[in-house]
Amino acid sequence: MSQLPEVTFHIYPTDCDMLGHLNHATMLNFLERARWALLEPQIDVRRWTTQDVFSVVRHVDIGYLAQSLPGEDLTIRSGLLAIRRTSYIIKQDVRKVAPGTLVAEASIVFVCVNQQGQPVPVPESWRNMLPQWPESE
Repeated sequence: MSQLPEVTFHIYPTDCDMLGHLNHATMLNFLERARWALLEPQIDVRRWTTQDVFSVVRHVDIGYLAQSLPGEDLTIRSGLLAIRRTSYIIKQDVRKVAPGTLVAEASIVFVCVNQQGQPVPVPESWRNMLPQWPESE
């Protein structure tokens, strides 16, 4: 496996649905928190929406491959999969800390917009801000 940044989350009973599995909304929250963890060392996240350009989610594609239960720890890896003219894609995978079982894979498409909400090109400075997802995966 590559050396992508990792963030670990513990699953509590309150994170689960009535069947005792990790709730879909909680998984989306974990994925978002892992993405913010990538950005925090590089930008002032408190000023994110006051920039000339910021990004918004356009599309989320997530596939679940195994169940996650209370008491388990999950590790999320995140990396830049592709950059287009006005959008970029972040890929994430979620694994159980032990034994490393792949739980979910997600791709999130973001669109760069200006303060008026109009699409704008991805800033050149953003192209090296996030780690690249390995081509071999």
